[in-house]
This record gives sequence, structure tokens and C-alpha cells, in this order.
Amino acid sequence: MKKISIIIYFSILLATSGIAQPFADIATFNYQTFTSDYKNVSLKNKTDNYFLNLFLPKEFKNGHMLLIRINSEYLYSSFTSSPGYALASVSLPLGFQLVTKDKKWKTVLIAIPKIASDFRDEMSTNDFQMGGIFLQNYIVNDRLKLKAGLYYNREAFGNFFVPLAAIDWKATNRINLYGIIPTNYRVEVNIVKNKLYSGLGFKSFTRSFRLSKNEHEDYVRYDEIQIKYFIDYFIYKKFLLFGEIGYAMGKNPLQYVYNTKTPYEGNSVFTPVKNGPVFNVGVAYRMRFDLNP
Repeated sequence: MKKISIIIYFSILLATSGIAQPFADIATFNYQTFTSDYKNVSLKNKTDNYFLNLFLPKEFKNGHMLLIRINSEYLYSSFTSSPGYALASVSLPLGFQLVTKDKKWKTVLIAIPKIASDFRDEMSTNDFQMGGIFLQNYIVNDRLKLKAGLYYNREAFGNFFVPLAAIDWKATNRINLYGIIPTNYRVEVNIVKNKLYSGLGFKSFTRSFRLSKNEHEDYVRYDEIQIKYFIDYFIYKKFLLFGEIGYAMGKNPLQYVYNTKTPYEGNSVFTPVKNGPVFNVGVAYRMRFDLNP
């Protein structure tokens, strides 16, 4: 079981990343940390996230593209002077992008099988989730793209649907707006030509993890909402360092009773905390499609 846990924890986000931005991250690793006071007790919570992702696209002569991803997350939450609790997930988004002959329309279809658990028991069907994405893109011109679609996942708390919509707009050669609302959207400025990028971003990311039999097979739900300032810097060719500082406004990881939406009061780690600052740093191998001449 330990070997399986290591593979799950550190095998190669957000399933929608890469299909709605002027770049593709072939490989990324990042660390995010959030520290805040609990609302009901005089203790401080610390939640650390580690993400490791791979993207393997295959483009065909007609412009269609096969999309293969491996996304993983390791989450460790603890409070003052107490052992923490670890959660993890690994997903394998597999999809296809269809392009019309005039290149005006692009349709993205992705299936997302996922395992999300504390991995304290042998894996079972309770740890498995299944989701998908439908996203329709209309390319108005080289500077403007319209998008609409739907995200679905069978979370531990039930069916979870998110309507998707956005406008990608290259306002100038230096200013770019892109992403998908409500999951991830950015206003980006190219400060140093093709080298240094900075701006403001919004992130909304909901996921759930099944707990072990010792925790009555309850689940943890994480409703993450952030506003942040980011910096992306290419240190060498396509190798990128990035950092973010922001403010978390959503709900921290909270435990709920099995097959209900009732909060569980018995786990001191997964109880409500106050809003506060969040920090994120990482590295990536990034291919940009909008480099300025």
C-alpha cells in the first residue's frame, strides 16, 4: 500500500488548464500554502498543496488534436502542535479537440477519470470519480476568441455541474485577457518582451476526497476561491519560474458526513478557518503561442 500511495502522491490541476490560454504547460510542479486561524477554536491551520502535472498533445494533419493529461495533487492539512491529515488525487483527462476546415470553430471533449482519497484503506469504488468537459470555441479573429461549455464531475458529495464561458482577448501586443469563467481567468501584461509576464488572476476550484473506514467513509470538500497577483519568468528558453500571492476567500477543506451535506464536527483538522493570504510557487516547461515578433 505504501508503494501505491507514493505513486498516487507524486505521479504526474485543473483539468481545464491548457485548453483556454495562449500557452501550454507540458510539465509543471508547484507548491501552494495557506495559513489561517480557525473560526471556533484558538488554533492555527496550515494547508499545503503539491501539484505535479503532465500534458501530452498529439496534433494531426487536419488540425484535430488528441489531448492526454496526468494531473495529481497532494494536500496536507494540520493545526498547531498536532499531526496533520493527508489527502491525494490523481486524474487522467483524455480528450479530443475538433477543428472545422475554416479554423473558426474548435470543439473540446474531455473525459476525466479520477481517484481522490486519503488512501488509508485499500482503494475501492468509493475513491473513484468520473467527470468531463465540453467546450466550444469560436475564433473571431487573431485577437478575439469566444468560449462556452460545461464541466461535470461526480464528486463525493454528488453531481457537480459548472457552466463555462469566457472571452480571450489580446488587447495589445503586451496585454492579454484569457481563461475560463468561473474556474480560472487572468489579465496578463508582458513586462519584458517574451520573457517576463505579470498580472491579476482569479481561481475557483472545487474538489472532494473520500476518507477511510476509520472516518466512517466521510468525505472532505474543498471550495477554493482566490484572487491573486502573479509573476511568470522564463529563466531559459521554455523553462519557467512562477510565483503568486493572493487572498483566499472560499472554504478550506471541510469534512462532511457520508452521503450527506452535513458538516462533521469530530475532526479538528477539517473545520472552518478564516480567510487569509495564500502563496504559490512553481516551475514549468511552457510553450507560448503568442510570442511577439
